Amino acid sequence: SQGWMEKFGKRHYIKMNRIHGEAGSTDIESLQIDKAAIKEKIEAYSACDIYNFDETVLFYAAPPRTTISCQKFSGWKENKKRLTVGLLCNADGTDKWSDILMIGHARRPNCFNKNNKKQEAVDHGFSMYHYNSNDWMTRSIFYVFLHRFDRSMKAQNCKVLLILNNFSGHIVDDAPINVELLFLPPNTTSHLQPLDGGIIWAFKAYFKRKQYAKAYQYIGMIQNDQQNKIGAIDKIFEIDQLWAMKWIREAWESVSAKTIENCWNATIFHFIEDKDSEGISKTIYWL
Repeated sequence: SQGWMEKFGKRHYIKMNRIHGEAGSTDIESLQIDKAAIKEKIEAYSACDIYNFDETVLFYAAPPRTTISCQKFSGWKENKKRLTVGLLCNADGTDKWSDILMIGHARRPNCFNKNNKKQEAVDHGFSMYHYNSNDWMTRSIFYVFLHRFDRSMKAQNCKVLLILNNFSGHIVDDAPINVELLFLPPNTTSHLQPLDGGIIWAFKAYFKRKQYAKAYQYIGMIQNDQQNKIGAIDKIFEIDQLWAMKWIREAWESVSAKTIENCWNATIFHFIEDKDSEGISKTIYWL
């Protein structure tokens, strides 16, 4: 038992909640949004044909910032190794693009090479890997990604809706044929975008689970006097970029269709739901 604090929390329905996304930064009720136009576009498609794409930065070798201990615990130098990860999924969770967009800082990091032979990301099964000095999305990278997605939809004879935030890197000159773009109004993506409504958080949680499992294994080796096999203790969270890319793919596979569906229902689908004359919400169902 945690004593009086646990009982106080239960009595007043207080529990710890992790803060994620950026919804706290804006008040959606105060924004002038053409809700009817957004609703009209969305209702023209089935849930399986409505997609959302967004990118996020992943510091793949960073140690945790908090811990549980009986005494003060000194931290380690912050590891700033990162990848930008672009995730794409549809509204019912039946289509998570496994060919994840990843952006690093180098074309061919040393970890890509094998048996003294220089290799590219595609040699390891990552055909949507790009690179630039900032590890960040650009219009040219997004253009390649969007038109690859468009060709895939054309091959399946599908017309789909792709929801995007209003980031300038998402603007392209040539409109895709089988993909209609819906840009969310400024300052609304934190409220309306499903990926920012919990999907990205779930993805990163699965990634962290793998990272902590590796660290726990290394701590066990240290306790068994095998530290010489892993090096300094501050390296227990260290992984190379290729290792991180493989974990990214596995973490994305772990995000369930139900999690994705719930996040869609809690964000943009909730925003456009109908209300009757008494102000009671009527949930819209997509077939």
